[in-house]
Amino acid sequence: MMTMSTSRKKKTSISRRKKQSSRSTPILILCIDRDDDLGEKTNLKSPIVGLKNCQNAGMKLAISDPEEADANAIFGAIKTYNELSRSGRKCEVAIVTGNHSGGFKSDDKMRKQIQALVNKTKMIDAIIVSDDSDESNIIPLVQDIISINSIQRIVIKHSGALEETYAVLGRYLNMLIFDQRYSKFALGIPGLLFLSWAFLALFNLLEQAITVTLAILGIAFVIRGFDLDRLTRSLPKLELTSYVRLFSSVAGSLVLIIGIFLGASKISTSVSVNQAFSSPSNLISSAPELIGVFANESLFFLWIGFGLFISGDLLSNWIIEKKRRVIRGVILLLTLIFLFLPILQFSRLLIGEGDTFTFIASLIFGLAGSFISVIFLYQRYIRLPRSRRK
Repeated sequence: MMTMSTSRKKKTSISRRKKQSSRSTPILILCIDRDDDLGEKTNLKSPIVGLKNCQNAGMKLAISDPEEADANAIFGAIKTYNELSRSGRKCEVAIVTGNHSGGFKSDDKMRKQIQALVNKTKMIDAIIVSDDSDESNIIPLVQDIISINSIQRIVIKHSGALEETYAVLGRYLNMLIFDQRYSKFALGIPGLLFLSWAFLALFNLLEQAITVTLAILGIAFVIRGFDLDRLTRSLPKLELTSYVRLFSSVAGSLVLIIGIFLGASKISTSVSVNQAFSSPSNLISSAPELIGVFANESLFFLWIGFGLFISGDLLSNWIIEKKRRVIRGVILLLTLIFLFLPILQFSRLLIGEGDTFTFIASLIFGLAGSFISVIFLYQRYIRLPRSRRK
């Protein structure tokens, strides 16, 4: 019952307001300075009410800063006041200001000032005058307190679209300079480049500027591309399993890179490299030998790298007690160990240093060891616990 009565009261008050606003009721011409340029540049306190007071405020602001758009908005409000007064309409002109920092502080300050003006003047209709290109920030603020008859946006005599473009560019520039998410790349990287060039010039090494610039840009792109900056911020919040995975991934990646580098270096020093790349047919015929050279030199490091990846996953699953995943990790690790010797012997065969019998024996041993370990672990830790549950 209470909610129905309050809603009826609201509806009747709105209808009364509409009926009253349709007549020749007094109207409040409200000039809004959302970022308080008036207060910052003239030290005047708002709200400022009355024609003479508003004229003085506009003059002071225009003298202190002739390029200030809010001065034009104040004189625009005064012009509207004069036009309505000459037509016989009773009206009042006032200026309200927000806060230079914007946001909630600015809106709250303006809301209180507008409410005070409405209580003082007893006016229910308003004309809003502002230089703010984003009217959507102002309308809801005023509409909650007083009915808006008209909105006038004062644009200095150039293209309105151009002013909106300037406003958008200003927001983006402000974001690039003051928002930490963007400023570290928009300002930090150029600043780092300038510092590096200064140091290079100091030691007469400017010929290395391109190399240093490419290195800095490469590091910045890698950090942003792989989201490493967020990862480093979240490191203190990581659990033990995440630290284990992170360490094993980094260590495994480094060992893999070392292995690939050693294999590629061995290929580059091989006598048959120049012959292999002389023609497509030579490349196809030399491919087994090149693969054998690469694998024979890098296999140990590659296997260690893969083992670190698997071990990190295994250990993290063991910490959180995921038994099936632990068994899977143990099987992968044992398979990796059992297959090392057969693949090493195969790479030696490709470069003509291995023995066929040794390769076959190691392959049989590796496959048998992998098969037996899989069967044993499955029977011991997966199938047997299931049968006990039944």
